[in-house]
Amino acid sequence: MQIVYLIIVALVLVLVVVNMFKKKDNLFFQIDAALVMITLLLRLLLIK
Repeated sequence: MQIVYLIIVALVLVLVVVNMFKKKDNLFFQIDAALVMITLLLRLLLIK
C-alpha cells in the first residue's frame, strides 16, 4: 500500500514541476509551486 502512495506522490510532484515551468511569467505561482514541491519531495523520501 505504501508503494501506491509513493507513486501518487511522485505523479503529483511531476505535475507540479511541469506546471511550474509552463507558467514562467508569474513569480508568485512559481514560489507557491516550489513550496509544494518541497513538501512532496520530503514525503517521497519518507522524511517527516
